[in-house]
Amino acid sequence: MPNATVRFRDVDIKVEVIELLSLVKKYGSLSKAAKLLNIPYSTAFRLIRETEATLSEALIEGVRGGSRGGYSRLTRLGEELLLTFKDDEFKGRLIVASSHDELLSNLVGDYASITWVGSVNGLSMLLVNRAQVAGIHLSSAYGSNLNFLKSLGVLDEVTLVRGYGRVIGIGYRHSLGKLNLRDLVGKIKRGRLVMIKRNPGSGTRILSEAWLREMGVSNPPAISKVAWTHDDVAKAILNGEADYGFITQYHADKWGLEFIEVAKEDFDVVVRRDSMNEAEGLIYSLKGLRGLNIRGYIIGKDIGQVIE
Repeated sequence: MPNATVRFRDVDIKVEVIELLSLVKKYGSLSKAAKLLNIPYSTAFRLIRETEATLSEALIEGVRGGSRGGYSRLTRLGEELLLTFKDDEFKGRLIVASSHDELLSNLVGDYASITWVGSVNGLSMLLVNRAQVAGIHLSSAYGSNLNFLKSLGVLDEVTLVRGYGRVIGIGYRHSLGKLNLRDLVGKIKRGRLVMIKRNPGSGTRILSEAWLREMGVSNPPAISKVAWTHDDVAKAILNGEADYGFITQYHADKWGLEFIEVAKEDFDVVVRRDSMNEAEGLIYSLKGLRGLNIRGYIIGKDIGQVIE
């Protein structure tokens, strides 16, 4: 992902700072803003302080006591900086910030603009009004995607639309031969295989780290670059840069990789409540998948259902 900036008082301000300020204004907490953006609090604090040092003026101030028991709010400069950020991306098109998925890409077609940023990052973009729709798959970590939204306390701002299930697992190069799960994990534990990781904030990264911990694997050898899509995972393996990576069964089949299933997960769609009308076409397209049999996907009768 490129490091986007916005110009303010002849200074380039990172978009992450704008997003933090927007969430602090909404929730009155820098720590919650950091959580929603999936970055450590120390990183959020550093970004704000570095920007304040560049501008020679505070962006956030703390308020003690009162009915809210202490909170953070924007200073006059912070409010001014937010006002300069005019997001004109929508322009009549549906903006989707999502975890990578082939079906979703085909569904939105040409009437939407898609950015593959990962589940957590996509939801963060919704909350700061930089996107209208996100595709997320965090059911393996939270039990369901709805539970994840509840844990963040954002259901008053977004709505979950039921999507479909996906089979996800480990794709690896053919030259390793046909391996069972035990043999594959053994090779990983002994450091004989090199991994291609997904980007931080992606559901696949979260799932892979949790699964490897359960298998007793910590800090497996990995190449330095990360993959932003399942296609990127496959290309890194086929190019000989890595031996294996976590990938959907659909993409493993697409690229001809060996595949071992590790989980079935829910891939759902999250829509800003003020953008439900704009997302009607996507929801209609989701419902149109009912009855289809697509290898690597599990399509239920409740697909397209709005979950309140």
